[in-house]
Amino acid sequence: MFENNVTRRGFVTGAAAVAGLAGLSTIAPGLAGAAPMPNDQHSPAEIEAAEAGALAMMTFQKIDGTPVYYWRSSRGNTTARNWQATDAFYNALVAWIRDLRSLSSSYGSISYIVSAGFYVNKAGQHGAGTAMDLDHVRWSGGNVTSPLDQHHASGSAALRKRYLATEAVTRRRFRYVLDGWYNADHRDHIHADFGGMPVRVLKDSEADTKFVQGTCNNFRGSGLAIDGIWGPATTSAFNGLKSALGVTGDPHTSTSVWQGMLSKIATKGFANQNI
Repeated sequence: MFENNVTRRGFVTGAAAVAGLAGLSTIAPGLAGAAPMPNDQHSPAEIEAAEAGALAMMTFQKIDGTPVYYWRSSRGNTTARNWQATDAFYNALVAWIRDLRSLSSSYGSISYIVSAGFYVNKAGQHGAGTAMDLDHVRWSGGNVTSPLDQHHASGSAALRKRYLATEAVTRRRFRYVLDGWYNADHRDHIHADFGGMPVRVLKDSEADTKFVQGTCNNFRGSGLAIDGIWGPATTSAFNGLKSALGVTGDPHTSTSVWQGMLSKIATKGFANQNI
């Protein structure tokens, strides 16, 4: 089981920027996916170097009005920080956070998010300005989801569901998403990027398969091995999940069907409900 091993550099500009708020399914499929870069938890020095070197990027401190903090050097720090990304990726971030606000509206507004990095002067999608590492989300009602605190492995079913709900929202807007089940390098953040657009759920993607397996286990008690292998047991569990959510159509080939299914998963997760 492996992700398509193609280099993940290159900028997304021009017409793609307009597509960012229109669902992102129009982003060119030619943006290739690849095996993730290990150790992509970025140091303060790397972030500072990015601030100085991102000449082709836009700079932001907030996403659609929501502050974005950095906690890797100081937990709880609320100092404003300059982040960089391409215009297209920032537009996708705006669409993402609006989805998150809507689907988690019972929690109140989103007070802030915490990231481990966007553009960083490294190879891959981070170096292209088209990636995000998500560490933490806090809502005004006091709820949090914290990949930084490994909520995917929490002893609380509610926290695991909330983690998966947040990941489901992220998968609506970004094709390549790596979570705490994917590997040890991602146990403390959710990575999202533009690789391999448009969004769909692919049986030959280890990352997609582990998300499906984790979702079926935590919402339906499916008892699947989270091994990234889409076998008969995963097929049966996924079909049961689809049926229970009332999803029609093929999420393996249709972006709109998969996005709709992800919204339903997120709604259940934020409500701490089984499926």
